[in-house]
Amino acid sequence: MTIIFVLLGGWLGAIARYEISRQGQHIWKKDFPLPTLLTNAAGSFLLGLVYQLNWGAEWQNFLAVGFLGSFTTFSTFHLELVQLGSKRKIAAAISYVLGSYAIGITLAIIGLST
Repeated sequence: MTIIFVLLGGWLGAIARYEISRQGQHIWKKDFPLPTLLTNAAGSFLLGLVYQLNWGAEWQNFLAVGFLGSFTTFSTFHLELVQLGSKRKIAAAISYVLGSYAIGITLAIIGLST
């Protein structure tokens, strides 16, 4: 049953991430990958919150491992970072790295504290 919870959560998280990225590209037309930063920030907060609420193993598997595991992703983060570097947008790349880590860690702590 655990695999079913992770599978369903991952499926929904991937769809949510895809839609946010797709819509974000239409709204945010700048080089800085703000939609991914905001998605990963929200996911960090929600991950901390899910573990703090401790609704049980099934919900943690569905929400934390499945949904949030596919909703947030380092592969997109790294790809966008490389793309910024290849465009010689060094200030944006540094801001993206520092902002992603600072915001992600801070929001995970806030989620755990809630």
